[in-house]
Amino acid sequence: MEGALGSFIANSDDLDADILGIDTHQVTRSKNLKYYFDCDFRDRNKIRETIEKIPVEKYKKHLVVSCIGKFEEATFNSTLFEEEKIYESIQVNLIGTSHFIIGLLKKCLSKNIQNRVIVVGSAAAYVGSRDIGYGIAKAGLNGLVLSCSKSLSSKKAVIIGVNPGIFELQMAKGVSVERPNQAIESTHIKRKARIDEIANFVKYVAFDAPDYLTGSILNINGGQYT
Repeated sequence: MEGALGSFIANSDDLDADILGIDTHQVTRSKNLKYYFDCDFRDRNKIRETIEKIPVEKYKKHLVVSCIGKFEEATFNSTLFEEEKIYESIQVNLIGTSHFIIGLLKKCLSKNIQNRVIVVGSAAAYVGSRDIGYGIAKAGLNGLVLSCSKSLSSKKAVIIGVNPGIFELQMAKGVSVERPNQAIESTHIKRKARIDEIANFVKYVAFDAPDYLTGSILNINGGQYT
């Protein structure tokens, strides 16, 4: 919820919902949250504990928007190859995210609660990333969407993926200027997306899009395909 996209959605004035936020921070600046939990997505036990805390039984319908992500400098930015960064990136961006989503779905479905899950990935799923673990993970999230939709669509679960192109991200503050500039040049529109363009599209998919979109991977990337 401290990331740009999650914060923007959570702080929207037009949401008619109780909002639960999850992040690695113990506190949050978001004011619209009814519940908030900190969770380290590198830690399997912490993910399990967080799922257990979520009061799913209070609601007849759940909407999950996953903006979980960790983005770093290029893997081959120096002569040193730091394999631990690849493992950690895949753990947070794919394995931890998948564990949380599937675990929460299991808990909800055991109580016959309807679910819609929006998995926010990245254009990196198609174009790759110089942060190699990030590129691998985002491609894997497409598989998560397709597999969960195929497995659970008959059980009151709608699973949709949204892959944004480049936009202003808190987690990308530490990377070199060249990387976002290269991504911008690869778009047709030659600019970053505004945060409201991405967030409003995610909100549409979350609240208004038909159930028949389940299993779809939707792109909003300004033509960023290379």
